[in-house]
Amino acid sequence: MRRVKIFLLAAMMLTATAVCSQPAKLKNILEGLKGSGQDTTRVNLLIGLGKFYLNKPGEFKSDLDSALLLSGQARQLSQKLNYNAGVGKSLILESQVFSETGNKSKAMATAQNALQFAQGHHLLKETADAYLSIANFYGIENSDLAERIRYTEKAIPLYQQGGFKMEQAGALKSLGDYYHLQADNPKALKLLEESLALYKAVGFKELQGVYDLLGYLYARTGNDVLSLKYGLMAVKTAEQVRDTSMQLCTIYNRLAITYNGLKRYDQAYAYYQKALNVALRYQQTDAVQQIKFNQIILMMGIKRPEQSLATLTEVVQKYPPGDNTRLRITALSLFAKIYMDMKQLPKAKRFVDSLLFYYPDFGKEFGYAPFVNEPIIKYYFLTKAFNKAYPYLKTNDSLARLRHNLTTIATNELNWAKIDSASGKPVSALQHYQEYKSKSDSIKDLDLKKQLSILQFQFDVDNKDRDILLLRQKGQLQQNRLRNETILRNVVIGGLIVVMMFAGLLYSRYNEKNKSNKLLTSKQTQINRQNDELIRLLQEKEWLLKEIHHRVKNNLQIVISLLNTQSAYLDNQDALEAIKNSQHRMQTMSLIHQKLYQSENLSTIDMAVYIRELVEYLSDSFGRNKNVVMEIKVAPLKLDVAQAVPLGLILNEAISNAIKYAFPGEQRGRIDICLEPVADGKYLLCVADNGPGLPENFDPYNTSSLGMSLMLGLSQQLDGDFMLKNNNGLRVCVTFKAMKFNNLENELA
Repeated sequence: MRRVKIFLLAAMMLTATAVCSQPAKLKNILEGLKGSGQDTTRVNLLIGLGKFYLNKPGEFKSDLDSALLLSGQARQLSQKLNYNAGVGKSLILESQVFSETGNKSKAMATAQNALQFAQGHHLLKETADAYLSIANFYGIENSDLAERIRYTEKAIPLYQQGGFKMEQAGALKSLGDYYHLQADNPKALKLLEESLALYKAVGFKELQGVYDLLGYLYARTGNDVLSLKYGLMAVKTAEQVRDTSMQLCTIYNRLAITYNGLKRYDQAYAYYQKALNVALRYQQTDAVQQIKFNQIILMMGIKRPEQSLATLTEVVQKYPPGDNTRLRITALSLFAKIYMDMKQLPKAKRFVDSLLFYYPDFGKEFGYAPFVNEPIIKYYFLTKAFNKAYPYLKTNDSLARLRHNLTTIATNELNWAKIDSASGKPVSALQHYQEYKSKSDSIKDLDLKKQLSILQFQFDVDNKDRDILLLRQKGQLQQNRLRNETILRNVVIGGLIVVMMFAGLLYSRYNEKNKSNKLLTSKQTQINRQNDELIRLLQEKEWLLKEIHHRVKNNLQIVISLLNTQSAYLDNQDALEAIKNSQHRMQTMSLIHQKLYQSENLSTIDMAVYIRELVEYLSDSFGRNKNVVMEIKVAPLKLDVAQAVPLGLILNEAISNAIKYAFPGEQRGRIDICLEPVADGKYLLCVADNGPGLPENFDPYNTSSLGMSLMLGLSQQLDGDFMLKNNNGLRVCVTFKAMKFNNLENELA
């Protein structure tokens, strides 16, 4: 996986190679292999096919295995032919395959072998390729980036010496990218301009990656006119060459950033959305998160905190940042700022506390500092903890001045002035406010110049487009004249041909219509037969399901009868009680299957009817005392069998316990049974009595009671919350979420 550099509103990844021409390329290679012999041409085709599988979209082991096999075949043939360039190329390809599989040590060793072999045989291109291959083993931070630059700079003169202009242009482009990561923008721009000139010299058309980097760098140096120009050229070129790779996502995202900086929010949001569509198509989660964050920052800039919060919450829930520190800090910062914009400081506090945790490691790094420091400063100001804000103001100020970022400097000076003023430091507050005004005026002047430059640029583009349109119209007029002359010359001949063709067509259409009618009649007959068969199978399936439920119910009744017979031979009261409890539980399940085969709907249970019949059965079974009143309140609810069975068993245990233990003797009492909705698709089942309740310190999780263990286990099966509460008696409650279900009848309705 490629690593990425962190920048405020920066692009997410290094440029990728377009994949739109891959099918044609594969076809050409395969056709070439069919006609090749055991020669150097075959070696190069094998290596080309290996590179195709290596760079193929997606990360499939079979593709990498194919690339490794092809590199081995190419090297064996090269050694047989004494083709040294082929050996070097195959070693480089093998190193790249090992790197892609994650075997970095073997990949580096193979790349070093390729370098030594190429140098030993004085192979300019292969030596340069090996340098670039080794460069890719280093990251893009600090010393690793310096090593990348060192190896790339070694490759460029070798390409130039050998006359390999395409490869030289690619290396210059990569080197420019690396220098921009080192914040050496002037050198990066110079290298990219050289790369662009070389690419144009060899007639290379897929220049969107170079244009994109140039536009991005000009934006960072404050030249918005050139930034917009190259950004639009990148989009236009990518669409012309039909680039559908992830590079297109980067291009759209960077152009959106440019439009956002120019305060053209509608255009910025539209290009963010285009970038998002590409990232979603390739399922690049990091890219999706970053683009969504950019959209949220745009919405915050135009004062839409509620919309920003809703979008941010959705993004974090759908794409959790996980271990990605950059995305985590960005999300924390945005949450903190939005809640402060909405005047909800208690909610903002927990996000600010998290940013304080990250400050020691990231608060002084260019890429992270604005996201870490600015929310902390704002929070301390709003909560009047002014002294705590000063260290973060100083850090932010030093970093902004080091990068000459006028916007950040101005914002920091304004915050400093507000905090000094609130802290009773009027002199210092005035100085910082004057500095803020100075920088703010400079920014306004720059913005005005930008807007004027953009207007001039747009005017020039419109004039150019208008000239092109006029030329096209003139050419079209000439083509129309030629076309009219041709039509006049051929109209007579054409008319005769049309009459003859029309007669033949009428006869042909007549025959075709007869054939079509016969075919449609045959198809309709076949469809009718299939529909009849489907209806028969559906009816048979419903009959079988009812028969299954009926037999399950009968089998349960047989087991209940067997238990009843067995109890006649037992004298042990505990055993009799256990058998009786088991009978009740089986009757609870039997009643569900009875309801299913008696109902037209074979997948759900009407809980209102079922609970009333279950209560009636339990009352009759225990010979309930008439002094005990049962009240049933059940909301309309239909449940799948998977939930109805455990819920029925819980009801059985709770009601049985209430009848047996809550009202000894002839004591008067009341048992309330309710099933009602609560919130978020959840329902509350509660069995309450006004008896003596449970003993003090009773622990339902540490008891030998089978009934209590059953209720706890069944509640977990429902993924629900189980609760016992003494409140003028005992309340046994389960809160669970009703399972959503679909049946065929509803779908067909």
